[in-house]
Amino acid sequence: MTITHGLLQHPNSDGAQTGSGASHPETAQPPQNLQAAPDQNNSRQENTAEHSAKTHPAGRILMLRHGLTDWNIEHRFQGNTDIPLNDAGREQVRGALNEFAALASDGVPVDGVVSSPLVRAVESGKIIAEGLGVPYLGAYEGLQERGFGELEGLVATPELVADARSGANPTVEPREEFVARALTAFNRVRAAHPGKNIVVATHGMLIAVTMTVLLEHEHPEALTVDGIYPIPPNASITQLPTALLDAAIDRHVVTHSEGDVGPEPLTMTDAQTHHEQAETPGKIFLLRHGQTDWNKNRLMQGVSDIPLNETGRQQAHETGAKLQQMGLSYDRVLSSPLSRAHETAQRVGEFFGLTVSQTYPELVERAYGAAEGKNIPGYESDAPDRFYPGVETERDLYVRAVRALREVVRQYPGERLMVVSHGSLIRRAISAAQGYEHTQEIPNAQPLEVDIAGLFAWDSRGYFGD
Repeated sequence: MTITHGLLQHPNSDGAQTGSGASHPETAQPPQNLQAAPDQNNSRQENTAEHSAKTHPAGRILMLRHGLTDWNIEHRFQGNTDIPLNDAGREQVRGALNEFAALASDGVPVDGVVSSPLVRAVESGKIIAEGLGVPYLGAYEGLQERGFGELEGLVATPELVADARSGANPTVEPREEFVARALTAFNRVRAAHPGKNIVVATHGMLIAVTMTVLLEHEHPEALTVDGIYPIPPNASITQLPTALLDAAIDRHVVTHSEGDVGPEPLTMTDAQTHHEQAETPGKIFLLRHGQTDWNKNRLMQGVSDIPLNETGRQQAHETGAKLQQMGLSYDRVLSSPLSRAHETAQRVGEFFGLTVSQTYPELVERAYGAAEGKNIPGYESDAPDRFYPGVETERDLYVRAVRALREVVRQYPGERLMVVSHGSLIRRAISAAQGYEHTQEIPNAQPLEVDIAGLFAWDSRGYFGD
């Protein structure tokens, strides 16, 4: 057994059964060299390929397609339907133990096994772990098969297969969503087990689509004439070319929705009345909301509307009282529409005879997508958009924060404003205004003043190198 060009070559173990029921072409010839293409994006990134190499020492990810199921035999769309292995499938997986033993003799011993949450993958992974005497390390959300919606359980005719691939059926999981969750799940596996050789028991379509997006730019010669990677046989092994993972994440996961924002003149014409100019732009104090239970438990909160807990309410009360005792005053209190921010604003404002004048949707917390509600490791929280699908990029958060606060300044020129928002947004706003990273955690219910001149001078193109 040898590893060739980043791919493991295996015989077709069971007549080319496929997870979707679709037949697949002959195995594509592997490319001569699987190397990551140079990074063409000079933008400011927390996780370039160079950073990844430092953070994730070299190890192998060996993708094992689960063993045979009855639905495989019947050529049915299986998808997320939780169909177990049959006896033939279990025997297939046991047969793969010899291949893993051969890999160990070639210097690639398996250190552990993870799997998709679906039972056919879990059982396959546990058979391998027990047979090799290594730990089964759990199931990873995101590694399950593509969801085929109303097609699941149906015999996969050529017409239905074409319908699923084209995106014409709205109940089938969209390809880009499928790709994003697969790539980020593999990135979590890689990051959680640095330098280790990990078996990932997963599914045929997921392996094929993942390999397609990894190879399509750098090594199109590894794909079929249809531009896809063949679905591997049951219980076969495919090595993930991890050198290409970061570039694929850049293309398919870390995508921006906000345009650039550049320096703007600091003109103070009252946006409400459109008459006289204010002598100064005023002042903006950013206040993070009080504590919530998700804060307390270190869960990713994002745009989930989690209320203040009693500690958070007390924090807001104490902050308002302290600011009043210091003799400070404010003309207006504004907030994010999320309840934890709005309630904090109301409680602080009471000490100054103020209610919340306006809420701004643009002042909500960073959207954390599939990470919301999870307690994630520190290395993931540093760049969650690379580990979970649907996370707002850091660049977009910067741009959104700057645009929103500039609008607030224009709308209420010359006023002293208390703006209640969220930790991630506040940190980016302060970083933009001062021109370098604010690395300290933003405390609950503690006001921080923003340099308005710096806010209007900020240039996303210069900051991120676009």
